[in-house]
Amino acid sequence: MTAGTVRSASVEASGLSLGYAEQGEGSSVVLVHGTAIGRGVWDEVIAALGGGVRAIAYDRRAYGESEAPEPYRATTVGEQTEDAAAVIEALGASPAIVSGHELGSLVALDLLRRHPALVSAAVLVEPPLLALSHAGPATVAELREAIEIGARDAAESSAGAVDAYLETMAGPDFSDLIGERRLGAAHAAARGFGADLGAAPTFAFTRRDLGAIDEPITVVTGARSVPVHREVARSLAELLGNATLAVADSGHLVPLEAPRDVADAIVEVGAR
Repeated sequence: MTAGTVRSASVEASGLSLGYAEQGEGSSVVLVHGTAIGRGVWDEVIAALGGGVRAIAYDRRAYGESEAPEPYRATTVGEQTEDAAAVIEALGASPAIVSGHELGSLVALDLLRRHPALVSAAVLVEPPLLALSHAGPATVAELREAIEIGARDAAESSAGAVDAYLETMAGPDFSDLIGERRLGAAHAAARGFGADLGAAPTFAFTRRDLGAIDEPITVVTGARSVPVHREVARSLAELLGNATLAVADSGHLVPLEAPRDVADAIVEVGAR
């Protein structure tokens, strides 16, 4: 595959067909998206990485071109981690640098705990480990209320809920930042969005668990992200056994607002 050429395909993982795109050749970088926006959140990061690595971004179950079981109303970090492990194994991409945004960062962290042979290093972007902050419960309650209001006030309740989530997380200009194509895909992934909402609290950990992870990790937060997310990022970087903190000139959607910062963090963590 030549540099700059993006190939889209699907892979069988956990009994499901999961869509993915890849670009470049060399050591593998696997990109795991968060809640609401599918693999398109990584487009600019993939472009910034260029052709010197094999960058793989996949749609998690019920997003984009990926299947989900029926019915599909809830998921866990563990379930998402097994999907990610299956993708890495099926594509012969191990050991990979894994970068995840929000919920995807918990998948990357869980891969390090449960499948360390598959992961050489990780970049965790805006990790939602709200249990590390005293403001965590209030933040969750505010987000839940915003989503409920958005769903109630919108003609299409699923689209209203997605928009409310994105506005709460990324600010009032979220639609301009995300763009029409990615926002349309987010609206179409209502099942995935709904299932994701309860997933982050299923990531059970102790401080000893985090300290025992000694693979190289960079935790990335946005300088203009909400204070609780910046606090969580700092706390997590301090607790992990071999982690550094990077602050990007962005809000919550760091891969879209500061893709070069994320790409640089991926390259640098791979060299540590």
